[in-house]
Amino acid sequence: MDIQIGIGIGPIRFGQEEESISEHLGLPESREYIEFEDALGDGTKVLGYYGDGLVFNFDSDDDFRLSTIAIREPGHTLFDKDLFGMDKLRVLTHLTEHLDEKPEEEFHSDDDAPDYLLVEYVEQSLFLWFEADRLVEIEIGYTFANDEPVWPV
Repeated sequence: MDIQIGIGIGPIRFGQEEESISEHLGLPESREYIEFEDALGDGTKVLGYYGDGLVFNFDSDDDFRLSTIAIREPGHTLFDKDLFGMDKLRVLTHLTEHLDEKPEEEFHSDDDAPDYLLVEYVEQSLFLWFEADRLVEIEIGYTFANDEPVWPV
C-alpha cells in the first residue's frame, strides 16, 4: 500500500475508528490496550496486522481515533518507492526530493540493539527507524495546523 504522510496508508485514514480498519483489512491478528505510564486510565488501543507488517494505534487523547501507523515490513511505498532495507543515505536522499524539512536524528541503542537510530521529520509526523544503517520501520501520524490535529477524514 502507498504511505501518505499526514493522511494514512492505502484506503486507511487518520481519524478513522477501529471498526473502519477492520472493514478494510479484516480482523487483526492481535488487539491490546496499553495504558500510558504518566496518565491514569489514558492509553492506546493497538491493532496488529503482522502479515502486512502494520500496527495501528488509537489513542484515548484522540477519542480513540486512528492516530499513528507503524509499517514494519516491505511491500509498502513512500513517494512511489519501497524503502525497507535501504541504507540511511539512500532513504534520506529519496526523501529530500519530496520533503523540505530537515530531519533530526536520535540514537536509541541498547544491549539488544546496539545500532538503533531514529530519524524524525517532526513537522511531517514521519519517523524512520534504522538498525545497522538499514530502514526497519516507518511510523507516521496525523499532522497539525495551529496546534490542532488535521484529520484527513
